[in-house]
Amino acid sequence: MNQFVTLEQIDRAVEAVRSRTSHRPRIGIVLGSGLNSLADSVQKADAIPFGDLPDWPRSTVHGHAGKLVVGELEGQSVMVMQGRVHF
Repeated sequence: MNQFVTLEQIDRAVEAVRSRTSHRPRIGIVLGSGLNSLADSVQKADAIPFGDLPDWPRSTVHGHAGKLVVGELEGQSVMVMQGRVHF
């Protein structure tokens, strides 16, 4: 994994997420293995595996689901990283 991310890489990932969901989240949450179940509470969820997102690092830690869950939580539009990425 590179230390720096380019604007072009960010734009590719954004477009991939937008093409897979109609939600437009304003809140982002990063979950580790101890909080993975919080993503199950997201309603009207669209789940996107990290592997389906261009230039997105893969979660390689056991117990980390490795997917982006986009939907509604407590009345807010959210994007939840279910699984962190480690160098």
